[in-house]
Amino acid sequence: MSPALPASLAAALAQETAGHERRALAEASESLSMSYRSRSGIRRNLSPVERAAYLATRFPSTFSVARIVWREVRALCADLPLASILDAGAGPGTASWAACASESPARVTLLERDAGWQTSATSFAHAMGANMKFVNGHLESLQGLSAHDAVIASYSLNELAPAQQSESVQLLWRLASSLLVIIEPGTPAGFATINAARRLLLDAGGHAIAPCTHQQACPVKGDDWCHFDAHVERTSLHRTLKSGTLSHEREKFSYVAFVRAPVVAPEAGRVVRRPIRASGHAHFDVCRAGEIRRVTISKRQGDAWRSARDTDWGDLLDD
Repeated sequence: MSPALPASLAAALAQETAGHERRALAEASESLSMSYRSRSGIRRNLSPVERAAYLATRFPSTFSVARIVWREVRALCADLPLASILDAGAGPGTASWAACASESPARVTLLERDAGWQTSATSFAHAMGANMKFVNGHLESLQGLSAHDAVIASYSLNELAPAQQSESVQLLWRLASSLLVIIEPGTPAGFATINAARRLLLDAGGHAIAPCTHQQACPVKGDDWCHFDAHVERTSLHRTLKSGTLSHEREKFSYVAFVRAPVVAPEAGRVVRRPIRASGHAHFDVCRAGEIRRVTISKRQGDAWRSARDTDWGDLLDD
């Protein structure tokens, strides 16, 4: 289950999406969806109604993903300083507000190419009690920014050509004093971007902490890809614009988190696929020490079963 939006942020989001006709929002939402499906990327400067449609349909999903990732990072690195956050390719700052839901960073910097997002970002910063600076610029223009404790690039590298992605990852790493988080769609293409970034960061001396629990080459091969999903509750407007009947949707994502200083690696491995549960036992595909292997745990194993029976896709499993 994904965490809900904080009440103050939900109220600000509702205010930002008000004042537009449902038909116009639906048309804008469909146009954005077509851009995502075609992998052409969304336009660099959205119209007000397109931004409202994005906030109604995409903001809750990407917020939920970022909140899950931040929580995982914090579970592994509770003492990591996160007094300042740089959100590169920030849009309305979604990933930063997910961090602010549990952190109190002294400084949040949003780098975004579409200056039209500044109004919404300012509203959300006020809702979260955050000290925000909005910088109108592209990922290609990272050189002029100062270092921050944490740097996050959420759903933004995929908009660049592969060569530009590599350059941007290196620049993002230079700006990350302690932590770099990269999130992409949970698709083969999104995972390819994440895996390429992971290789670059390992070569640069970084230490992977999540979802990877090891520093070896990624064992995912062939047509497979490493991804996870978030359960996202839909508002009535969200359902209307998506022409959906379900009260929820699942957002698939891939991610990687790197730190500069090595941390004590968990002895557990990461569950990288949805567990297969049967009467009296369950199968888990676990990535650990550079390999993925099937782990079967049964009721006869007592404590191990009680510990594992609520373990889900994306969780750590001590086998």
